[in-house]
Amino acid sequence: MHVSRRSFIGGILAAGAYPLIAAPFAKAGCLDGKVRLACVGIGQQAWNDICSFAKTGLCVISALCDTDLEGKQCEKALKKYPNAPRFTDFRKMLDAMEGKIDAVAVMTPDFSHFPALMAAMKRGLPVFSEKPLAHTFEECELLMAAEKKYGVVTQMGNQGHSGDNYYQFRDYVEKGVLDVSKLTKLVAHMNNPRRWHKWNGKVSAFPSAQPLPKGLDWDTWLGTAAWHDFSPDFVQGEWRSWFDFGNGCLGDWGAHTMDTMHRFFDLGLPTEVQIKDVQGWNPFVFPMQDTLTFKFAAKGKRPAIDLEWYEGVNNLPELPKGYVAHGWDSSIPAAKGSTEDKSRKLNPGKFFLLSDGTAWQGGSHGSKIKLCGSKDKPPAFTKPGSGHYKNFLLAVMGKEKTRSPFSVTAPLSEVFCLGCIAQRLNRNITFDPATKQIVGDEVANRLLKGSTGTPRKGWEEFYVV
Repeated sequence: MHVSRRSFIGGILAAGAYPLIAAPFAKAGCLDGKVRLACVGIGQQAWNDICSFAKTGLCVISALCDTDLEGKQCEKALKKYPNAPRFTDFRKMLDAMEGKIDAVAVMTPDFSHFPALMAAMKRGLPVFSEKPLAHTFEECELLMAAEKKYGVVTQMGNQGHSGDNYYQFRDYVEKGVLDVSKLTKLVAHMNNPRRWHKWNGKVSAFPSAQPLPKGLDWDTWLGTAAWHDFSPDFVQGEWRSWFDFGNGCLGDWGAHTMDTMHRFFDLGLPTEVQIKDVQGWNPFVFPMQDTLTFKFAAKGKRPAIDLEWYEGVNNLPELPKGYVAHGWDSSIPAAKGSTEDKSRKLNPGKFFLLSDGTAWQGGSHGSKIKLCGSKDKPPAFTKPGSGHYKNFLLAVMGKEKTRSPFSVTAPLSEVFCLGCIAQRLNRNITFDPATKQIVGDEVANRLLKGSTGTPRKGWEEFYVV
């Protein structure tokens, strides 16, 4: 059935939906009720994302792109979608699939989100990005500028932002159940073993070059990053260990523990990042443990406040009175290293203190918060609506607005980027939120643009909005 773009938009207007958001979907011509989704990255967490998108029943997986299509981690996706066109380079995919896709999901390593997102947005395509949004502060800034310029639907994959935790925080702050004027301290923590802990901080150089696996497009895998010879210590999730490729534990789990505090307490960007309790520091991979303190200036009714971040197996925060250890929340997706472990001293989560002596605690992802020491049932809040993946697809259709657009999640990711700079240099940094520059530290300031300060030759075009 042929339906003109004009009549389709007219129908949307009559239904009272969001016409401006619907435009990219309508323009693409997918009028059968399903979004034609292209996937950049199809193994490991990307496969979990693909399955979650497919379960909504609102999309058709229309293209698969991965730099290692012959890798074992890609087998499930390739078998499930044998007729979807396959690519190793997202640039070639976007060219070949022009007019045949309605949205792009980017589910690659931290450092490689940015170029694929920019390329898709410049083509007017809605984008979903795994967290953290980007590897550097500058990339986050550019993605916000692109979102504004191209007017496309955007969503970051902090799935808890569509669950109980999101609605509870939102309603409690709006209704005064959580009085932001009484906040005194915020804490988030993640005390699991991490991939890089196996080296115990004893890394004195990048790994030596190893034979390139058959079928791996290494040049495209590196993307905008500085050149490194191939090593198995860089791939299959190991990239998260290295400052040059990942955002460490902070970028991985901060998005699931800090996100609602950052948004609904209106934290913005910090004025200072302090680091202490560091063990296993080296200039190549993230430390074994550290404590970061992000200092945020007062805003509105909220006073100036610190957000403390604890990582490391034995680097546990002092828990508030009445705190009761919580289990592994069912909203946390199953992934390597992300399952219940009875030997774990403290599951990932957060708590915050108020000047009236009360404290609230919560877990990760979509888990609910509760008042420490209280046996009363928490106040009611809005029942969660569409899940995170469904929310994105419905937004592409013009039926909802995304809950984690880049305008919200880029500043959160910038907090992570600043924390990673403090971890990389093992020193405190002072930041000016007005100029968005690190004060009095030339080396740290250069790292706002990444390890080298410039993209690898041939990838410069993505840094122009």
